[in-house]
Amino acid sequence: MTAFLKAARVVADLDDDFYHDERQRDVWNEASAVGFQLFQWCALVVGAVLPWVAGRGGAYVAIGVLATWFILSMVTIAYARARDVDVYATVKALRPRMIFAFVLYLAGIAGIYVELANPVDYDGATWAGVAVGAFVGAGAVATAFVWVRRRDRRREAEQAARDETEM
Repeated sequence: MTAFLKAARVVADLDDDFYHDERQRDVWNEASAVGFQLFQWCALVVGAVLPWVAGRGGAYVAIGVLATWFILSMVTIAYARARDVDVYATVKALRPRMIFAFVLYLAGIAGIYVELANPVDYDGATWAGVAVGAFVGAGAVATAFVWVRRRDRRREAEQAARDETEM
């Protein structure tokens, strides 16, 4: 067992007798999933709204909220992967809730930028930076879409190969 998995077991107290009862464990896992999803959505909404309604101070708080959201999400995914579970295995297309979460995240990032960049004196270099940033951002999004499509095709091919070997 890796140090990461050992630490996760300690943090979540997974060796407690509570987890020996299967029903208790299942209900607690569902409750934890509900709580985690509620945290995810609250963090995204707070991160998206704070910079716009609370100004510069809200932007600083939003940075902390969105950074915490991102880190906890990545740790959750890393734990699942460490236990040989791919959380994206059943994802075949972008769902509306994923798009909405992405829009909330972008609204928070945009609000943070607007509040903290303080773009008062726009000159040619600033506009050039905006254009380069837009180009790089669009390229990153396009790359991510290509990567997701290739990953999905690879998973479908692997599943088809497994299905053929089972027959």
